Amino acid sequence: MNRYKLFVLMVILLMMFLSGKSQSNLSFYPLENQFNSFNYNPAFLVSQQKANFSILPIGGTSIGYNNQEVINDLVSKTLSGITSDQDYKDILKSMVDHSLINQKIESTLLTFTFLSKVGFFNFQIREIESFSTAVKGDLTGFLFRSGIQSAVINQIQNLPAQAMYYREFSLGYSLSTKSNRLAAGIRTKIYFGKAAFFSGISGQIIPDPTGGYTLKTDGKVMLSFPGENGKIKTASGKTMSYLMNSGNPGIGIDLGINYRILPELSLSMSVTDLGEINWKNNLNSKSFSGQFNFSPESIRYSTTKSGAEIITSTESNNSYLDSISSNLSLDIDSSAFGRPMPVRIYTGLKYQLNPSLKISLINSYVILKNMNYNSFSIMAGFDMNKNLSVSTGYSIIGKSYKNIPLALLFKKDFGQVYIGTDNLLAFIAPSFSDFAGFTFGACFYLFKNKDYFNERSDIFQSYKYRTIKKNKRTGVIRKTYPEF
Repeated sequence: MNRYKLFVLMVILLMMFLSGKSQSNLSFYPLENQFNSFNYNPAFLVSQQKANFSILPIGGTSIGYNNQEVINDLVSKTLSGITSDQDYKDILKSMVDHSLINQKIESTLLTFTFLSKVGFFNFQIREIESFSTAVKGDLTGFLFRSGIQSAVINQIQNLPAQAMYYREFSLGYSLSTKSNRLAAGIRTKIYFGKAAFFSGISGQIIPDPTGGYTLKTDGKVMLSFPGENGKIKTASGKTMSYLMNSGNPGIGIDLGINYRILPELSLSMSVTDLGEINWKNNLNSKSFSGQFNFSPESIRYSTTKSGAEIITSTESNNSYLDSISSNLSLDIDSSAFGRPMPVRIYTGLKYQLNPSLKISLINSYVILKNMNYNSFSIMAGFDMNKNLSVSTGYSIIGKSYKNIPLALLFKKDFGQVYIGTDNLLAFIAPSFSDFAGFTFGACFYLFKNKDYFNERSDIFQSYKYRTIKKNKRTGVIRKTYPEF
């Protein structure tokens, strides 16, 4: 029966994995006693030391992105200063060849955890920046690429994209049952948005009354940004106002459980960032509704064997991007708007083969409008000695099948230090895989935990004081599971 339960749970996780695309930062999920593990699941907070503390720059930083070439080019041009429309156009053209682009940077400014008589508490402040887009399709290929391209008539293509930069204040709480069989956690969050970009643009090519063809665009880009022409205003203290912005508030919540099915088998599930931010200031949204007529001499009409109507460009030199951008009337819209946070659902199944080796199946699904994506990892966690834990295995990330995650957690009396990556191959052979991720951090213990183990002797090799837990109503001794 126990093997049957394990088999069913593994099949469920594999089915979840086969339904999605990609997502990062799972290399540390098996190491529940890592001091920032509660960001995956608030129930993992019960695995913490009695009290720990960390602050920027070692509080914890995580960087993850796919499509390295596109992201590296975007970051490089942003840091050097995007000076012309051509820079934006070059970035758009490079994105058309990729089905989904994701980037996320998380930095912990402050974290403090302590154990009380009623459970574990944690206070945390983080800075988070994320960017996602999916613009690959027949229409964008027809418009953005140079050369002879084709597109289907009357077929709508959405151009979803979103980017957010915000600060997060959160308070977490977790508690385990007396038998250590179940741990549950909750984390309440307050968000302060600094900048946002949400694209609701769509487009299609339709026949027009003159016998030609017209590109019809619709939708709006919702924008909250304290600047003009893509640059932050620096005069009169505007930069500090931007960094400390509290005019775009939001609230959210994380929920999670960690359940021990058997002494050696546990199941964890969590949902993070159930909430939204209301964007109320620095509003400069734009409407992208408009039409663009193609020159009859540059278009050729045809049909496919399946009956689909397509048009093909006959000019092989330049893309239509320059002409279209000059014909759009970008009306400013300053109305407030609210948008939900990207919701993450984590599921993990962990089996303790022996005291030093644990096998984990981990799945993560991200709910993001028109850009949902998924990831899956199979990991092995090793306790090399009492100070060093290692987690490694194999991950499938999107269409990339060459990802080797590696995480190292070093523990001493002073605290913890961790470092890891979701794809070691991205550093050894960057051209070998399209995904890269990097995570590191450190914390300090504020109070030394009481050592319940006596010093070893020839007579008592591993003596430990026994804690007897009884059912207060019946007096029956409770079966105590290992601590999470």
